[in-house]
This record gives sequence, structure tokens and C-alpha cells, in this order.
Amino acid sequence: MSKVFFSSWNGKLVDERNKQPNERIELDQLNIPPQIDGDNLKAFVGWSGVVIVDPELNVVEALKEYYENVQQESCGRCIPCRAGSKVIADRLEKLIAGRGSKDDLVFLKEISKLVKDSSLCELGMSSPVPLLHALEHFEEDFSAYFNEDRPAPGNGLTYRPVLTAPCRNGCPAHINIPRYIECIKEGDYEGALAVNREKTALVGTLGRVCVHPCESNCNRQPYDQSLSIRLLKRFAADFGVKNNYDQKIEYTKPGPNADKVAVIGAGPAGLNAAYQLAQKGYKVVIYEALPIPGGMLAVGIPSYRLPRDILNAEVALVESLGVEIKYNTKIGEDIPLEKLWDEGYKAIFIANGLHESANMGCKGEDEGYKGFMPGVEYLRKINLGEKVDLGEKIAVIGGGNVAMDCARSAVRLGVKEVNLIYRRSRAEMPANKAEVDAAEEEGIKFHLLANPTEIMEEGSCVSGLQCIKMKLGEPDESGRRRPVPIEGSEYILTVDTVIPAIGQVADFCYLTPECGIEPSRKGTIQTDPATMETDIPGVFAGGDVVLGAATVIEAIASANRAAEAIDSYIKTGKSKVSAQVVKEQQVEKIGVYKEEIVPEMVGGRTRLEEEACPVAIRIKGFDEAELGFKNPSEVLSEAERCIKCLRLGLAIS
Repeated sequence: MSKVFFSSWNGKLVDERNKQPNERIELDQLNIPPQIDGDNLKAFVGWSGVVIVDPELNVVEALKEYYENVQQESCGRCIPCRAGSKVIADRLEKLIAGRGSKDDLVFLKEISKLVKDSSLCELGMSSPVPLLHALEHFEEDFSAYFNEDRPAPGNGLTYRPVLTAPCRNGCPAHINIPRYIECIKEGDYEGALAVNREKTALVGTLGRVCVHPCESNCNRQPYDQSLSIRLLKRFAADFGVKNNYDQKIEYTKPGPNADKVAVIGAGPAGLNAAYQLAQKGYKVVIYEALPIPGGMLAVGIPSYRLPRDILNAEVALVESLGVEIKYNTKIGEDIPLEKLWDEGYKAIFIANGLHESANMGCKGEDEGYKGFMPGVEYLRKINLGEKVDLGEKIAVIGGGNVAMDCARSAVRLGVKEVNLIYRRSRAEMPANKAEVDAAEEEGIKFHLLANPTEIMEEGSCVSGLQCIKMKLGEPDESGRRRPVPIEGSEYILTVDTVIPAIGQVADFCYLTPECGIEPSRKGTIQTDPATMETDIPGVFAGGDVVLGAATVIEAIASANRAAEAIDSYIKTGKSKVSAQVVKEQQVEKIGVYKEEIVPEMVGGRTRLEEEACPVAIRIKGFDEAELGFKNPSEVLSEAERCIKCLRLGLAIS
């Protein structure tokens, strides 16, 4: 294992220089990955300090390399960062050349403080930190250059710079959020859309349904409120549609002998993998069991949250790259998985999602009563335009986004009383807060700390639901307090329909002994988390079928990694992701957002919230309920709240 020689990371000093190697702490205790792209890490220099593993590392040369990279990333809009970083890099080069003196060390310290205190963005504010730490703890390494026998130049080192930001680090797909917000500030909405399309075709979709983990990493939170990052994305996408921005993507068109890749499932993971692979010149064919594209985006999310014209336009963008979608074709039933190799495919990407409902463990759920309808089936029917008869009163079981979608859709279908039963308290609900609030606004009755025990029936039709009250006990493996039944607290709700929405599972009909893949005990397909390759060479998987019931942006991130690895596998026979992805994964492990370590800024600038239809109007149908931002001037005001928290790291191996 890699041992820490010295670290000043995140303001915590770990000085092991006077200890024997076997006495030093392991690098993973600092959440720093010991390897990058197969090479042992010698040091990491970045926004929060210096981490050194190799005692022989030339600290001064490493810092010079770091500031040369800062120079390349500095935007030049403020003098302290742009000019200051160049002055630092030049002065370090002067030292290394043997032309320095002690006065240079004093100068470096003063100029670093000036840059740190005077820069207008986080790149300038944070970049002096490693130099200040090194000047404090490695002064003798700098002083060594004052002698004639100065240190010999280091050889054979690999420097891997990575530019990130708390928001970008929080995004599973590592979309370049600061760059597209900067485009919006400049009124370049087409450029903002293009930045997003580097990672996905589903920009307008994400602008509506993404759970925006990026916003949880926004540095504005301790001061006022996080940026409306998701809605800025949506505005760029919608503005492009309204103004007929060219939907064409530059890509390598597949020739007649192009290698073929099969994708199973036209959901967010399958579409995104196809989108990335088609741009690399592959002939991609998607096999989709449903009659329409989009997977759970199309049949699991109601149109009041995701209008179908938005989704369909983005699917058309994928198809414009030459991607073929074969509908009503279920792998495992219509075509065995292993038979795809006979079609000449060089690789297979499995992304069939979770389209079956998990069991509640409730008496009566397997009896086939009329009025019992699993949430996934219910949403699929209404999204495909099939008629459903719910009666006047229903019960939806669950506290996630699917449960909210089921309940809110029922209101729009005219159900007079919609009850939502959840076994924990409101604070533990996994659904987005905005969805929970909207459900409450729309008149849905919440039965919290309750759990169904039996489905009541009359004449083989649902007549009610027996529930038991719960209390919260000790935390379980998820960290949430475990619900415990209260003996003797049973009660009955009179309902016509029961819709469980407590979880989703995959249909693995295609995983036969012949294909060589077995589902895990968790009901997922196991893959290498870096490349998304299964145990079978050339077979990859991503999205919910690997991650469990995850988010759209997580599905997209897994598909992007898989597409990179598939490209590598076909070209070299070995699955590997790009250096950029490797660096992003490394920084993701290190972590960027620290609430206690945030830049100084002016607070009190109110977050802009989107416009929404009045409740009385939106519950009358499935027209879009949340309307996003409409006015470019207010969008500019929200984008201006971004203080561009760029941070640069340099991995040395």
C-alpha cells in the first residue's frame, strides 16, 4: 500500500517525514486513490494543499508544473489570478535554474497571499494554497537551489492535471457545469447547450427530471441558496428548441464495414451509450422491448413532468447519428442474448432497466384481485395511453419519486381520494422534496408511519387496505431509522385500488446458462465499476440494471464510461476508459465540496425559482406543471450568482 510522506490536504497536517516507512499512515486514509491509470501516485498537488507519497519527489518542480497548468486554465478576467500565476510560475522557474535567492521566497509568499486574497474566482483563490503550504513546510527544498550543487531535475514523471469544481464533481456524469453557466452569462445559449451535449443528448430531459446532486455541492449554500443549476440547463435546451438551433452533431459517420455494437434497451443508459458510440463511428442497433423509446423516461415518468415532445426530439437527435432502434423486440424472448454475436456485433451493452415491481410482502398481493396494480405497470399503462379504471379512492404505497408519480397521476385522472402510505416519517422520504410538496399541494393524503399488512377484498375485487402504525427504531444499513410495527394499531382504509410503488426489479429472462452471466444477490448485473464490463469479455452493462433504482444522471454516467470502454475493447481487445475519465473518477474519490472550506463571497442573492402552473389548473390534465425559466434577463441574473468555483489538481506519478 502507498504510505503518506507528507500531507497538508484540507488544512489537516500529516507530517510523517521523520517516521520509518512502515510507521506511516496509508494514503487511502486521506481518501486519495493510490493509483491513477495503473501508475502509483507519487504526489497530488491541488486546491487544498499538497499530498506527497514519494520522499524523493522534487516539490519545487512539481509546484512549477502546477502553476504552468493554472496559467492555462486562468480566464484572464482578473489580474491577480492571470498575472499572479504567471509571476509565480516564472519565479519558480528562475529558482530551479539557480538564479534565485532568499528574497524570492519572501516574494513568492507575498505574491501568493495577494493572489489568494484578491482573485475573483476560486481558481485564483485556491491555487496559492499548495505553494503557501510548501513554503512553510519545505523551505529547505527551495533553499537547496541557492547552492551550486542544486537538485538534479526529476525525470520520468507523468503529470495529469484535472480542472474541476464542487458542482461538476457532484455530477455523476461530470458535465462541465461552470463552463455552460459561463456561456449563459455571455448570452451564448447555443454554446451552453453544446457543452451539455458533450456528455449527453438528453439535455432537456435532464433539465426537467434530474435530481441535481450538483446543487448539493454548490458553494453558495452556506451563504444563501445553491444555484438553480438544473433550470439553467433546461433554459439552454428549451431556448435551442424555440430558436431552431441546429440539432446536428459532428461525428464520424460509420462506413460500410464499420464495427457494430448492440444495445439492449432504449432508456437513458442505452440511448446515451448509443449516442457516444455513434459519434465514434460505430454502427449501433438498440433492441427495445417497448413500442416506444425512452425506457422509464417514457413509461415511468408522467408527461406533466417530462413532455413527450422534449424526450422524442432528443431521441431523434440520437437517431440522426445513424442509430437504429428495433422496437417490440425483447432480448431473451424474441432473440437470445448469446445469438447477438451471430449478427456480427463486436460488443453488447445491456441497459434494460428495472421494469418490474418489487413485492410488498403483504397478504393478498398475489391473489390477482381486480384493483391491485403495481406502480410500474400502472405508469406504463397511462403513459402508453391505455385506459385504467381506478375507482374513486386509491392507496399508493411508497415514499419515492415513483410513488409520487403514481399518486399525482391519479389526481389528474380524476380520482377523488388519493392516499399515500409510507412506513417512515416525511423526513425519511427518498422522493425529491419538490415532488413531496407538490403532491401535498394537490390534495394527496399522507399516511406516514404506516405500513400495509393485508389487501381486503369483496368478490375478488379490492375493497380496502389494512395498515398498521409504525414507530422509528434504530438506524438500518441505509442510515435511516428502522420502522417498527406498533402492536394492536391496525386500521382499515376503504379503497378501490391499491398501487404499490416500493421498488423495482429487473426482468432477467435473457440471462440463460448459455450467455454466461448470472444476476447478483441484489438482483443486478455485476460489472467493473470503472469500465462497466461484465465477467464476459465484450459484454457491458449500465443504468439501473447495474446500479439498482438509481437516477437518470447516474445512468448516463455509467453509459458514458461503458462507451469509452467499448471503444477501447473493440480497438485494442482491452477495456479501458480515457485519461480524462480516470482523472474525474480520482477527483470524485478525493471530493471537492467541503462546507467548512468555502470561498468568500457576497451572500443574500436570492435563488431564482421556476414558474409553475397553479394547482387548480395543473391537476386537470397532464400538461407540463413546472414551466422553468422564461426570461433571458432573469436567467442571466441567476447565472451571475455563480462565482466560478474552479479548482485545479495535479496528479503526479
